[in-house]
Amino acid sequence: MSEHDPRNLSHPRPETMMLGHGYDPFLSEGSVKPPVFLTSTFVFRCAEDGKRFFELAYGLKEKDPGEVPGLIYSRINNPDLEILENRLAVWERTEKALIFASGMAAISSTVLAHLVPGEQVVATTPVYGGTHYFLSKMLPRWGMGVRWIHAGSGFCDALEATLAEPDCKARMVYLETPANPVNLMTDLKRCVEICARYGTPERRVLLVVDNTFLGPVFQQPLLLGADISVYSATKFIGGHSDVVAGAVLGREELVKPVAEMRNILGNMASPFDCWLLMRSLETVGIRMRQQQTNARAVVRMLKSHEAVRAVYYPGELDEEQDRIWREQCSGSGSLIAFDV
Repeated sequence: MSEHDPRNLSHPRPETMMLGHGYDPFLSEGSVKPPVFLTSTFVFRCAEDGKRFFELAYGLKEKDPGEVPGLIYSRINNPDLEILENRLAVWERTEKALIFASGMAAISSTVLAHLVPGEQVVATTPVYGGTHYFLSKMLPRWGMGVRWIHAGSGFCDALEATLAEPDCKARMVYLETPANPVNLMTDLKRCVEICARYGTPERRVLLVVDNTFLGPVFQQPLLLGADISVYSATKFIGGHSDVVAGAVLGREELVKPVAEMRNILGNMASPFDCWLLMRSLETVGIRMRQQQTNARAVVRMLKSHEAVRAVYYPGELDEEQDRIWREQCSGSGSLIAFDV
């Protein structure tokens, strides 16, 4: 999958847009960089404006064409939050992004926003430990369930068999690809087709992809047909070990319920964390490509080491896994697993 066509000069590369997209310096005393907006509350021009802004934020009314919701309260929106969300959406070529206080805040809010009691999520295993705990231990408290299927080349066949069961209540498929920590790839395009086949116009089967390992540079699940992309932004997006954050991206109609959940749970990122992530987005492409170069050198070393039995790295697995990787990724990233 091509990451960017350099011949198309009508659209700047995402790296270029990270420098100024979504920010007007003349609204902030001419400051070249966005300030940190450390305020709890924003002023309304009139009570009617305040009422309208709250109605939009809580989903009580629909936006008019071209209407831009106003700032209210930093639990709901903040300039740093909104600028960052606009910039991250550029990387995955999508309509909307939401920033959270952690990856688990993003993941849990997404699941809770789209499932109701009695429904299930089908998820890949292995999976990040926090995600596994939330799906297996916490979802049942709200009357929801999880079905586990092993990640990798056999996932799609097992998924289709699961969704075809008469009593299957799955309304979400949750993937990590590559899977944490063994880098197993799952065929996103085929998962999209299966979810479309077993959903209904009234109640779709949503495909949610944790894109932490390869995104936003080497994999864009939304372009392949996935419904929602989630991240621990702490890892590669943040990249400096000085901020904990998460993200949710997708079409506005699918992200809107997650935004409403975030407004009530209050688990959005702080203005300063958003400012740090804006800084990080300016170099995420450079950092991830250099990390990949370093990782490939480590993979070569591990493959030649007498104590290493096997190496698990995207593009260096079996024929079927490599086919999936070639079709949906533009790089391998920097996460490596190996047996000794």
